[in-house]
Amino acid sequence: MSANIIIPVDFTKAAEKAAEFAIGLNSELHAKLTFLHIIDDENDRMTATASLSSFVSKLTLGSNETEQVIMKGKFLEDIGKIADASSADLVVMGTHGERGMQKVFGSFALKVVESSKRPLFIVQEESEYRDIKTIIQTIDLEKESVQIVRYAATLAQRFKAKVLLVGGKHDDSEFKAKVNTNMLFCIEQLKEKGIDFEFHFLERKNFDENLITFCKENNADLLAATHYQSTFYAFSDKFVQHLIMNELHIPILTVEFTQTTKSGQFGAMFG
Repeated sequence: MSANIIIPVDFTKAAEKAAEFAIGLNSELHAKLTFLHIIDDENDRMTATASLSSFVSKLTLGSNETEQVIMKGKFLEDIGKIADASSADLVVMGTHGERGMQKVFGSFALKVVESSKRPLFIVQEESEYRDIKTIIQTIDLEKESVQIVRYAATLAQRFKAKVLLVGGKHDDSEFKAKVNTNMLFCIEQLKEKGIDFEFHFLERKNFDENLITFCKENNADLLAATHYQSTFYAFSDKFVQHLIMNELHIPILTVEFTQTTKSGQFGAMFG
């Protein structure tokens, strides 16, 4: 089965940016690009079909295999469900960065993450595409924080990128042991794929700010973090929401942890 990337289209500049990134990523991923538009009313299908065709016609697609799909539903609620039903390998979506509205649009993007079994590659309207050379992946106390490594490792392998694993510094011996265990697990995964990597520990106080500073210092092209809500620790849904709308406009690769351990969910690209 060939790999499939879904790009949700709402005809905004954010959707245009997502399409640009999907095309760029596909230079190494070699998947079918499925442009998806969701309508509320079947009476809108004809107009939506014409609009989607016009949207896609303006893209520089080269030799990429493409498909255009119109589905009835709710945009934020049903993107994940449609991606699951079509066995998509990846969803590439854009999010808006209007001044003063970043938190709102970040929370919108999280709704899609939470509704899907598939990894999401989220880009801001202001993000600029460049080939992935440096991926920064976060690691936490929770074992679920390592779920993203499979996806980050695949992208690193395809783009010959380096992965920087980043965790928080802990004084408590039990917490330190948990982070170290998760770090070692990720290191083994990266070694198996022959990926160049480093590991770093940052101060936990203001960790999200320290992480963004670290990204800037290391010229990060992609941030990777597992999304999960049932935690009292740093990497909660609000943490990932903050990353989605980071001020450096770095794209985010994320996946909802409760769905990643089920068999058959990794698809042709990440299997």
